[in-house]
Amino acid sequence: MITRRTTDWDAKAYQQFSRLRQRPVNELLDRIELHNPQRIYDLGCGTGIATQLLAKRWPRAHLQGVDSSAQMLDEARCLPIRALWKHCDLLDWQPEQPADLLFAAAVLHFIEGHEKLLPRLLGYLNPGGCLAAHMPDWRDALWYRLMLDTLENGGPGGTPLGTPELRQRMAARPLLALEDYYRLLAPMTTSLDIWETEQLQVVDGKSPVYDWVKVSALRPVMQALSSAQQARFIYHYLMRVHEHYPQEEDGHTLFAFKRIFIVATV
Repeated sequence: MITRRTTDWDAKAYQQFSRLRQRPVNELLDRIELHNPQRIYDLGCGTGIATQLLAKRWPRAHLQGVDSSAQMLDEARCLPIRALWKHCDLLDWQPEQPADLLFAAAVLHFIEGHEKLLPRLLGYLNPGGCLAAHMPDWRDALWYRLMLDTLENGGPGGTPLGTPELRQRMAARPLLALEDYYRLLAPMTTSLDIWETEQLQVVDGKSPVYDWVKVSALRPVMQALSSAQQARFIYHYLMRVHEHYPQEEDGHTLFAFKRIFIVATV
């Protein structure tokens, strides 16, 4: 099953850690061996963090950023780069012309049904074209488990918050195992590179772990809760996060962040 997300993003808050969010984009770009792609689509382009780097590496390419968030695209349009911008849900998106590069930085993990989604994206590529994606894999992260625990018992008297459907959806795992991505994509590709990293994020602020995840992983939670439930969730979640992610003696806060990378050439 493929599910749809329609609510918008906080573009300003997402920019708070733009330097750290750019690091996996650079890592992904370093593994792409295309020399002169003519048509590039930046899927889930957001505020254009990756789009800027794509424009710098391939300045002559026809470059289009695609995102479902109008606020994100408003920020992206202010960038001094030559690119087109399209407001569209990825579940509805099809390229105007076949692509030489589909670049998807931190977006595909929000979409369920990778067994159908990724083959469909590969079908939009020209021969020799490439799908390059990185996807946060946070389901086993401590901060994510704390979120699930808060949903289970953060209500009055230790009762659950939100609906059973919300708790079930947040506990689901849309990403596949690395081996399963290989088995899915290898028959359709001429070269396939799949790897996983875990980066130690070193962040600053009063609640930097919460500030990082509230604009991404926690969005479905906040969208589904009432105002009163949101207040309870934030209160109890922050208490748990501060307990498990204390500031270091140098004032920084540390938390690990895992990602899956795929570079698939057809």
